Amino acid sequence: MPALDVFGVVCGLAVPTVGLLGTVAETARSPLAVAAWLALLLRVILSRRDASDPHLLVVIAPPFGALAALLWASATHNPRAPSIAALSGLACAASLAVEAIVSRAHQRLSAARAEIEHALDLRVRALRGEDTVDVPSIEVRPGEKFLVDAGETVGVDAMVIAGEARVVPWLGARVEVIKREGDPIVAGARVLTSRLKMMTTWSGRERAWVRLLATPASRVDVSSPTAHTLRLLVERGTPVAAALVGLGAFAANATPVEIVAAMSAGAVAFGAKSLVSVVGLHMARAQLEALSSGIIYKDAVAFERAASARVAVLSARGTVLLGEPEIVAIEPIGGGDAERMLALAAGAEGASTHPFAAAILRAARTRGITADHVRNATVHDGLGVTALASTGERLVVGGRGIMLEQKIGIAATDTRASELEAQGRSVLLVALGDRLLGLLAMQDGLRPGARAAVQKLLDAGMEPVLMSGEARDTCSTLGRALDIEHVRPEILPADRGPEVRALSDAGSVVAVIGHAAGDDAALGAADVSVAMNAAGSTPGEWAISLASDDIRDAAMALALPSSARERVRRAIALGAGPAVVALLAIGFGVAPLAVAPLASIAGALALAVQARDSEGRESVTA
Repeated sequence: MPALDVFGVVCGLAVPTVGLLGTVAETARSPLAVAAWLALLLRVILSRRDASDPHLLVVIAPPFGALAALLWASATHNPRAPSIAALSGLACAASLAVEAIVSRAHQRLSAARAEIEHALDLRVRALRGEDTVDVPSIEVRPGEKFLVDAGETVGVDAMVIAGEARVVPWLGARVEVIKREGDPIVAGARVLTSRLKMMTTWSGRERAWVRLLATPASRVDVSSPTAHTLRLLVERGTPVAAALVGLGAFAANATPVEIVAAMSAGAVAFGAKSLVSVVGLHMARAQLEALSSGIIYKDAVAFERAASARVAVLSARGTVLLGEPEIVAIEPIGGGDAERMLALAAGAEGASTHPFAAAILRAARTRGITADHVRNATVHDGLGVTALASTGERLVVGGRGIMLEQKIGIAATDTRASELEAQGRSVLLVALGDRLLGLLAMQDGLRPGARAAVQKLLDAGMEPVLMSGEARDTCSTLGRALDIEHVRPEILPADRGPEVRALSDAGSVVAVIGHAAGDDAALGAADVSVAMNAAGSTPGEWAISLASDDIRDAAMALALPSSARERVRRAIALGAGPAVVALLAIGFGVAPLAVAPLASIAGALALAVQARDSEGRESVTA
């Protein structure tokens, strides 16, 4: 193929220059132009057309029109034959150069996709009846159970239903995590220890890692709104541009052959295959980079929608916080019994799965305190717990909201609680009967990378919003620690959906970062939902799913499409600028026809430099 490209380019460039050798050599113009176009035709036929490329007629039809105009002008001895010859030869040479540039850009992407598909061409030990059957992963059905032993790679997306093991969580991951019953897992994950029994959620081409790779129509560079629209614009706009330029030439009293040549020049200028391909290239690179960080986009529309997000809501507990609070103070009122208060709190919180409950129970065990034998414990989501203590008295453990709801006065601890909240601590109050016993102060640590994740969102032009059920002072202190100015405190889990919708109603595209289990209301209301540690799970309703539980990957899931969009915008400016200038110059007759292919190759070279520069920056960042 390189030899064919060189031959065609040499023939094309020789067409406008052969006249310098004298009148006799001018007879070689038409044969050279025909040879250059045939080389282009063979190049297009022999090359494997990528799904992101515009229709092949966009490549071969404009140079063919110029060639037809040259043959016509030569046959009729038209005085414009030299300029038409220059157009014909340079159009073929430029088109061949663009084909070579685009083909080179596609090679690395195609190789990366093929490498992933090859790595996931696995077999699965499916459980069918009493037997274990070794089958290709593409034949496994959703809902089917299978086994994976230590040292083996998971062949399908699945949920762990039995066992616990240390796992490399996705293809090419550099981290290890523990997977246990109820955890999702994606094809390509490698089990390092023990055996896991799993149930298939997605198989074949629906697996998370190949969903946007294996089927060309679903690829980001093919079906995203920007790439799809640009490809249609070039395909359908090229004949329209040719017609408009032809009308301009007709209005200027040009001859028929000159009109055909002008139309061909207009089509050459407008038919920017390099622009379409490089725009798709930026999107595809971003998606592949996302995969390397365990980030899965539901589809191409979700990828591009993520680029439009301008507000990123972060749920505090378990997202920017570790979700592993510890009791740092037990303060009874009026010298009361701290151990008795902790025993009552532990008895009530035994019915809750909240991290605060785990911290209280852990503290009671550490101190050797037996939890009170409470009855009728009722968990009020986001507020606290009510129960009957072993004495038969009403027991209430929770924040200010549940105390006020239960008509228990909190004035005795209000000042102290505010002091603790201003230090970023969470405060739980404990009441028995109608009397407040005291308070428990909790401290939770920031997740590793939480500040870096917030900074990444800010760098991408997004406003981070911290949404939490914590008191205002606690939430504000946490916001200051993370450089988040916009905080939404005291929002119960059930109220977070309407709160997110209110942010969307203000006119911004809102993304929510959280966990599918605890933040489902907020995620469901988001324009762009980013579900951590959810890749491979059954619902598949989230716009973005992560194979990791790292807040930095969640921020990257929004920053990558945003960065790709900026590169796409610059590419459109670089690629379309010369084409538009050439189109206008030819249409108004202020420039020779040969400016069209020159503009085409200039735009292609500028795009190639930009794409190479972007690739270098991406590799450094990775």
